[in-house]
Amino acid sequence: MRTPIDLSQLKQIQIEILDVVHAFCKKHEIRYWLDSGTLIGAVRHKGYIPWDDDIDLGMLRDDYNRFCELFNRENDRYRFHCQENDRGWCFACGKILDTSTVLCEPDEDGVRTCVNIDLFVYDNAPDDDVLVDKMYKRRDQLMWLHDVRLYSSVKRQKNLMKKIFLYLVNLLPQGWVERKISENSRRFAEVPTRRVGNFTAVVRIAASKDIFDSFVEIEFEGKRYLAPVGYHEWLTSLYGNYMQLPPEEKRVSHHLFVAWKEDCCCRIL
Repeated sequence: MRTPIDLSQLKQIQIEILDVVHAFCKKHEIRYWLDSGTLIGAVRHKGYIPWDDDIDLGMLRDDYNRFCELFNRENDRYRFHCQENDRGWCFACGKILDTSTVLCEPDEDGVRTCVNIDLFVYDNAPDDDVLVDKMYKRRDQLMWLHDVRLYSSVKRQKNLMKKIFLYLVNLLPQGWVERKISENSRRFAEVPTRRVGNFTAVVRIAASKDIFDSFVEIEFEGKRYLAPVGYHEWLTSLYGNYMQLPPEEKRVSHHLFVAWKEDCCCRIL
């Protein structure tokens, strides 16, 4: 039996996932932080950006690896999927999912997962800006393939050449493109660097590791979660004047989805 999930219920489920992650990380002394638009929302609105509908978290690689190793051992309803523990995982970043729910993007014919929150891993970024640029260019090429494979339909494509191209892209093994994104992200894993970057998302940044020397609590939707002590520097490097609201025409969600609860745990991709 299905019970539809509306936007307010979606956010409540995401907060429940976040609470589980926060408690787990506190227990195991794993560092995480509210990231990207979620962190802006915490600083600027003390909660979700009003037109936003997702939650983003970040971790440095060592903490991410420990989280990946331990989280699913202690949780049944909530599961963490990423390239490191699921070779067929079809997303570039990791996601913590509530398996009592189903979420399809943009509709029931699209990508099927569960209501989730994103977990981005931050890897060593070379101190040479030229090398950083090469890593991001490689990431962008692979992300383009990722988007084509995940969100483009061969059946809906009318152009013959594009239809053939999509058909060939879909012959790639599931998870292959995302594994290449992960490999690119870990390219300097064994090299001491002063910076980190997010090579599994769409941002381009190489930020000082000093930003993540320690963490502070910050309010989000009436609760307290973690942010890097250098969050102002972090957000400024990402977004510039992040306290300024965007133009009204850009205050919209970029996500289309349908979601519902099921009586039994859903099957993950």
